Amino acid sequence: MHVGTDDIYLALNQATRAPSEPWVPYAGKPGTNHLGFEVDDAEGLRKRMLEAGYEDSSVRNAHPYRKRVYFHDRDGNDWEFVQYLSDDPAKRDDYAIPDVT
Repeated sequence: MHVGTDDIYLALNQATRAPSEPWVPYAGKPGTNHLGFEVDDAEGLRKRMLEAGYEDSSVRNAHPYRKRVYFHDRDGNDWEFVQYLSDDPAKRDDYAIPDVT
């Protein structure tokens, strides 16, 4: 499956055999921790994902210029969905701003 446009896309293929060692995101091993996608409505997406039975894996991440939600799929992959609340990249990509909740 290709997700994206004619110019930029991500190719996703179903595995044909089990890995010799299960992947654990954020464990410090080489691999993909998560894939991130920009969305228009993070809370609406969260509601739809929960209704579809996906596991919410969001961590505390309150930020004045973005909303992020994370979900695990059935294979344990972590997916990030981010809604930007500013058009200014310096503000929305500022990771020095502490969590406020």
